[in-house]
Amino acid sequence: METKQRITMKNIFSYAVGDLYGGGAFFIIGALFLVFLTDVAKISPALAGTIILVGKVWDAITDPTMGYISDNTKSKHGRRRIYFLIGIIPIFLSWFLLWSSFGLSSELGKFVYYLLVYLLFNTVFTLVMVPYNSMPAEMTSEYKERSKLITIRMLFSQGGMLLGAVLPLTIVNFFAGNPSLGYMIMATVFGLLFAIPWVFVFLGTFENPHKFEEHKEISLKEVTKKISKDFGSTLKNKSLRIHTAMYITAYVSMDIFNALLIYFIRDYLNQYANYQVLLGIVVVIQMISLFVVMKLVNKFGNAMTYRIHAAVWMVAVIALFSINPNIPVWGILIIGAFVGFGLSGCVMTPYNMLAFVVDADEMITTKRREGIYAGMMTFLRKIAQALALFMVGVGLELVKYQKPIDDVIQTQTPETLLGIRLMFLLGPVILLLLGIISSFRYKISPDNHLVLMKEINRLKKGGELSKVEANDKVIIESITGIDYNNLWKKEG
Repeated sequence: METKQRITMKNIFSYAVGDLYGGGAFFIIGALFLVFLTDVAKISPALAGTIILVGKVWDAITDPTMGYISDNTKSKHGRRRIYFLIGIIPIFLSWFLLWSSFGLSSELGKFVYYLLVYLLFNTVFTLVMVPYNSMPAEMTSEYKERSKLITIRMLFSQGGMLLGAVLPLTIVNFFAGNPSLGYMIMATVFGLLFAIPWVFVFLGTFENPHKFEEHKEISLKEVTKKISKDFGSTLKNKSLRIHTAMYITAYVSMDIFNALLIYFIRDYLNQYANYQVLLGIVVVIQMISLFVVMKLVNKFGNAMTYRIHAAVWMVAVIALFSINPNIPVWGILIIGAFVGFGLSGCVMTPYNMLAFVVDADEMITTKRREGIYAGMMTFLRKIAQALALFMVGVGLELVKYQKPIDDVIQTQTPETLLGIRLMFLLGPVILLLLGIISSFRYKISPDNHLVLMKEINRLKKGGELSKVEANDKVIIESITGIDYNNLWKKEG
């Protein structure tokens, strides 16, 4: 009989440190990449947004493919961990190239270059983060252990965001006369910061024994068909569909907020000097609040925790929209603290939910498909950011945002400032409302998860579907969204 390795604090912290990259890289891109393209690379806002959106077409191929590859990899280092080792050098190179231009002058040349390096960045991100997102379900099946693992992971993710809030512009501003050089230096520093931790992730994590199914050799066409089928089959899972709605609405809201914050602070409030301080407050409060989030998740479940934090975040965004340029700094920072509290629950709960959504999939298919689900989540995360930045880019174009001339920031018209404020308000508030509405249909609470796992273990031991307890049947159907008699069906 296979024995499972117990998870230790060393394993938890070794795993968690990898999300310095996951949280930090996406935060910096969300907060600075669009303004880098418009203000430093001098690309029009619409083209800048298009770079990010077009890059997602490639992700539609790479993310499910990596999920399939990860699920079916055989190596002495496990089916997930080997990619943490492979990804170390590409993480550094792809990040460095993303913020470098090498003297390109034509807008077409810059458009092609940044599109290609953005594709490279996303490919490398997929290479490591799809297996990484699969690891909690590989390391433990316990509800509270998974919550602890995700909480510590999110702490490092928020740490990456905090560094991303404070250091990049500090480095760039040090080279005020040459922002292009400043961004290249920033890219070097953060490339190393993002790459090195994966040594510890590789060495300090483990995968519990996994039984591989024997497959006959199949053609590339058949592999492609199977990947598409597996990826599409995840949508049968009701919990995945609800999780997706909660995840996308929260993360698109965050990306819109991050992308517009610098324009809001600099151009509307005329308080650019306080931009990093505000970001720092938001992220520090997020980090502190994660332990509150963990307590709430363990007591009330993910859905209720999500609703509480989304509501706080919405109120804070409305408060920011309502202020005028005369507000004192402390007033902005207080509102920023509430933003941070709201964000903490909205960014943690979707990642905490993933492993439990995979458990629901096992009840449907009899298989453990963490890789496919992690591929789906990574794909959705990048789609979310792409849509957010594309919408912001197009929105800035529509409100006639004026790019800097000779690196001098231009004064925006009152109509442009109103347009920026409305995007800053309406995007997050509408999306968060949709996320809250969706959360009422999510049924994997701590108690319901125990019922689900009990039934899965019963069926694994040869139990019959017809012998299910009536109450358990109702709970499992509410989780999967499928008639009980159609569950536990092995798919080809």
